Amino acid sequence: MYASAFPFWLAVLGPARRLSDPGRCVYLFSAAPALDLPALGLVAAGHDAGGLTMIVSMLPVGGAALAVTWRWITAEERRERALARNPAVGAGH
Repeated sequence: MYASAFPFWLAVLGPARRLSDPGRCVYLFSAAPALDLPALGLVAAGHDAGGLTMIVSMLPVGGAALAVTWRWITAEERRERALARNPAVGAGH
């Protein structure tokens, strides 16, 4: 289980090969439903406790998606405000 979780989170939290902010948002928001589908299958098959446990254990993915998105939005806002205060900052891009 940990062997599969490590590469998944490495793309989000890893220091060297981390995705860009927009890439991390898309990655997490698209992974969340894919991770919950097997849990829904368990619930539909009558294994309520196992399915619900899986669904609850996937909540950190949604929380991380929201946190990464919020961080990205605030970073973009800070960048735009800095550019509005000093247009010469953006001239080097």
